[in-house]
Amino acid sequence: MANLVVAFPDKHMNLNVSAMLESGGFAVTRTCMTGNEVMRAFNQIQDGLLVCAVLFPDRTAEALADDLDGQAMMLVLGRPEQLELCEHPSIFKLKLPATRAELNASISMLMQLFEKRKPRRTPVQDTLVQAAKEIIMAACNVDEASAHRAMQRYSMRSGAKLVDVARVLLDGALSPEILMK
Repeated sequence: MANLVVAFPDKHMNLNVSAMLESGGFAVTRTCMTGNEVMRAFNQIQDGLLVCAVLFPDRTAEALADDLDGQAMMLVLGRPEQLELCEHPSIFKLKLPATRAELNASISMLMQLFEKRKPRRTPVQDTLVQAAKEIIMAACNVDEASAHRAMQRYSMRSGAKLVDVARVLLDGALSPEILMK
């Protein structure tokens, strides 16, 4: 699950929003009261979701969106006239007052979006899969798409992840010809 940071310049708002999220089953990683605290938090945790106010004593949500540059998906809470100030394309907005259900539904949606944007494989795993496909292409005289489909079919039949099939093939415990059947 993604790191979840709650940031409002008002301590009571931080507590209320955190309590609403935690009652919905979301674990709040950090709470912050300034934009600088938010930046320090994301420098440590690297990425996640930020639920925050429109304005902080030291910067705006717009400035935070620019500074975080893709590190965080942001849900900004505020009155309608405040939210009009938020035009950054990566900011999602929720009008106050908001119900617990609206807040939790918004966070649930953002969590799903956040998980989808993460790569499914690491660069090392991509390299393994590519090397396995090259072995299949050379041994069976097929194109890359056919090699990939053969690995996918074998993966589904065996219940193994694609990268695990690639490792077994690269270790020599599985022949390329078997994958093509």
